[in-house]
Amino acid sequence: MSSDKILLEDDDNAMFGDGEEEEEEEDVDMAIPPPTTSVNVKDEGQPTMPTNGDKVGNSTVDAAAVADSSSTLPSLNTDSPLLLSTTLPANSPFPHHNVGPIADRLRNAMNRITADPTRDAEAWQALLTEAQSSYRTLLPSLYKLKNSHLAAAAVDPEAELIGTKLDWVEGCYGALLHNFPYAVTHYVTLVDMFLRLGALTQDEEEQCGTASPAMIAMGTTALSNLALTTTDQGVAVTPASMLLNAEMATSATERQKNYDAKLDRIFQMCLGVNMDGSPALHGEIQTSQSIDAESAATSIDSARTIMGGSCKHSIELWLLFIRKRTWDASRAAAVEIAIPSPPPGYTPGVAQVSVIHQQYEESLRSAYRQRIDLIREKVTQAYETALECGAGFAQNNHLIWKRYVNFVKSWTEPVNYSAAAMSLASSMPQGSVPVLPPADPAHDHSSSQKQLAQLRTIYQRGVTHPMTGLDQFWQEYEAFERSHSDSLGTILVAEWLPKYQHARSIYLERNRVWTVHELKGGRLAVPPVGCNVEGAVAGVSTSGMSTMGGTGAAGVVG
Repeated sequence: MSSDKILLEDDDNAMFGDGEEEEEEEDVDMAIPPPTTSVNVKDEGQPTMPTNGDKVGNSTVDAAAVADSSSTLPSLNTDSPLLLSTTLPANSPFPHHNVGPIADRLRNAMNRITADPTRDAEAWQALLTEAQSSYRTLLPSLYKLKNSHLAAAAVDPEAELIGTKLDWVEGCYGALLHNFPYAVTHYVTLVDMFLRLGALTQDEEEQCGTASPAMIAMGTTALSNLALTTTDQGVAVTPASMLLNAEMATSATERQKNYDAKLDRIFQMCLGVNMDGSPALHGEIQTSQSIDAESAATSIDSARTIMGGSCKHSIELWLLFIRKRTWDASRAAAVEIAIPSPPPGYTPGVAQVSVIHQQYEESLRSAYRQRIDLIREKVTQAYETALECGAGFAQNNHLIWKRYVNFVKSWTEPVNYSAAAMSLASSMPQGSVPVLPPADPAHDHSSSQKQLAQLRTIYQRGVTHPMTGLDQFWQEYEAFERSHSDSLGTILVAEWLPKYQHARSIYLERNRVWTVHELKGGRLAVPPVGCNVEGAVAGVSTSGMSTMGGTGAAGVVG
């Protein structure tokens, strides 16, 4: 008992601080750092990257040589639960990583990580800051990957070099997440990067960053926007998503398909759900695990075999999950529900005299009606999955409740399909023009009725959850009810007022006790001070705690 007590005291000091030791640095913003502020690490051990004497050229790497060495895409790492690389990349294709002071700092950081991968958080931070900085330098060139695919030409050495550089950045994150499987902030960064690289249309690209006029004039796209996306941006159904055709929806390259598979696996492991909302189980559940979960919980591999969901508290991941589900729904609708081709002489937007044209217009309405209903159903299911699986009451839950309300409100907003068709023109085959949906008053009325019922259920559930901006959320609900029926609104408001007041008191009480900033959730979860790390690489349990990847007593990160 005494030894256990000492360990627990050491764990508490490592996690929260005892007032006598310096606090660990928090994760810094992934902006491009000036060279003078990079972490300067002592050279320990033999370099794992080329030295300054190696021939890498004066300013650029030979693109043809890199293309020849990576003409085929790297296969998915099926040995990793996340399908990512679990080891640090040996060589960097970025020229500045091979020559000069940045190369020395990066090489030394990688040597330190190799020597102690689960404890040296400072070296990991230096590596990831450089990886994020390098990724930003690639943003102005990402459109070349897509242009190379659309041209259907021979292998483009420049595009191959960009792909190799992206693989290096991904490898850095894969190695980190292998050692720190609860580092949710880095999952968010990686998922955002995969979504940006997996966008198929200009509409999807603009949900990752808006293209400025200067970018358009230079021939680039929204993928090149240096301002990285915000996680609550672009999760509603857009007009362009309704106009997709099957060819566009299935135009993903092999690289994009790999990104898609990795995204699905990350969501399974971090959120514990498949893309259809069902629980994500990994491997076969043994009888001993289902009966005695405690004996299987000492091993990370055993815990992963039972069920994923280590980061269900992350609202950022849930919002990215919803965006991915929205894209999947629009692509599935484009494949499953074909838009009929117009008959000769059909003119859209005018009253049809011909019986054939009237019949075609009715079939066109039916097809688009099925598409929008399918997309709304799947996106609504994604929101409900997020709320039921932890996002509804997690920190910053107001983001998802508000976004859900705005999504349902958009059902009856006017839509400009003409502008959406123009944005899709560059992604469609030459000479192909989408047929715009005709007016459908009957469906608009049906959507209005569904919207009323759906908004009421969202508001009534939301006002019972402690969250930031709860007072404003309640005022919106009160105005919503009174705008439809003053008498019914008065009754419903009186019924839900005590529940709102209770949630409000809980929220204020929590704020008096703690704030999220005191948790310092951005740090890597290194093993607790005094914890025996022998066998950490193999995931051996010590005193009932798994030390692999810094999990155990200090395994809570945000």
